[in-house]
Amino acid sequence: MTLQAEFQAVVLAAGKGSRMPEITSGKPKCLLPVGTKPLVWYPLYKLQQSGFTDVILVVLEQQKSEIQSVLDKTELEIKIEYFPISGKEDLGTADSLRMLHDRLKSDVLVVSCDLVSDVSLKGVLDVFRMHDASVASLFFHSQGGDGLVVPGPKSKHKPERDLVGIDVQTNRLVFLASASDFESELSLPRALLKKHTHIKMYSNLVDSHIYVLKNWVVKYLNSQQSFSTIKGELLPHIVKKQLSKPPKVTEGKSVLSNFDSEDIFNFAKEDEFSIAIRETSSFNDHSGDFRGTYHGDSIRCYAVVAPKDCYGVRVNTLPSYWTVNNKVNEKWDKITNGLSLALKHPKIENKSSQVDDKCVIWEGAKLNEKTSFKNSVIGSNTEVHSFSRVFNSIVMNNVTIKEKVALENCIVSDGATIESGCQIKGCLIGSNHTVPEQSEHSQEVLTDTDRLMEF
Repeated sequence: MTLQAEFQAVVLAAGKGSRMPEITSGKPKCLLPVGTKPLVWYPLYKLQQSGFTDVILVVLEQQKSEIQSVLDKTELEIKIEYFPISGKEDLGTADSLRMLHDRLKSDVLVVSCDLVSDVSLKGVLDVFRMHDASVASLFFHSQGGDGLVVPGPKSKHKPERDLVGIDVQTNRLVFLASASDFESELSLPRALLKKHTHIKMYSNLVDSHIYVLKNWVVKYLNSQQSFSTIKGELLPHIVKKQLSKPPKVTEGKSVLSNFDSEDIFNFAKEDEFSIAIRETSSFNDHSGDFRGTYHGDSIRCYAVVAPKDCYGVRVNTLPSYWTVNNKVNEKWDKITNGLSLALKHPKIENKSSQVDDKCVIWEGAKLNEKTSFKNSVIGSNTEVHSFSRVFNSIVMNNVTIKEKVALENCIVSDGATIESGCQIKGCLIGSNHTVPEQSEHSQEVLTDTDRLMEF
């Protein structure tokens, strides 16, 4: 007899990194180097830490073999089932989850591939269990960038802001919308304020893209083809539906005449046994009125806000990518619960005597003599020739840096070549781009235009 797992874990890694095309046009976003590991390793290890033995990893079909090859070398113990989807269409997170619906038999934990955090998943899973919730979501307090100057042209980055309404008495998530949907005023329905009398509105929380979903939510999503994203469309819709009540049967009409197979309440039905237990219990989730537990709601959404001292970053923009690489080694012990940190892979060729203790050197890198490195990531199979220096930079895989190059505060993408004598500061260098010898650049994007337009 095979027991069905309480939760099935899904990691969404089919995004194209459209918010930072300068560095993702030549490689899967989920394989961007973050410290000593590829980005997608962090949520996979988080699931492994939390006791999950297997996970479904959603990837683009054309990237599957590359992602699998990289992850096979990371010695993760969690069993990964790859679920490839076509990259021909611009699919959102809800579209990806919808494609999985026939494989999801239990309640579902959905995690984004770009999350780096030290927060335990136990809190959000326990809240979901405690209240037999429809949805439970994890939020972080906004993490500052500590004034770091991001490579590339100087520009004012405006982070996305959400408006999150939480009933602080019950932790019910009662409002969720993008701040850009409102100009200056926000009006809440009177019915919401009457029902939830302790609402606190937040504008500085970051949605972690960690969602625990009742299995019926996935089935409902499959019936609603118009939803493309989880955060932007599906979740706000379900949060709003908590205020609604199931349709009543009109007197004189049959039940069938009122039945709408796609109505959310046909998916959210609770079993009579659970209702009977709740009604005979003295437990109530709120105080201040005489209404029953959960106000009789069959749809219940919850929010868990991580403590302020917890670290959590969504690596979905250039500033967040730059920031996390400057923080990840410092936060490593808390993120991994004390996993050994090897900054320099044993299979490197290092003839340099000037590599500081903040540098990360990936497998196959070749550092020639009379080179200097400070606070930098040097990717796999990258070679740095003599008399060159790399300071405070991220250099990805298969990069060639020729003689007498000075590289500072830069991100260099896969396959790039920097010819001899270049002086480059604060630049983004695109994949497979060649920087001509003796070039001098500052705060620029150096790439081929057609590569930026690839996605």
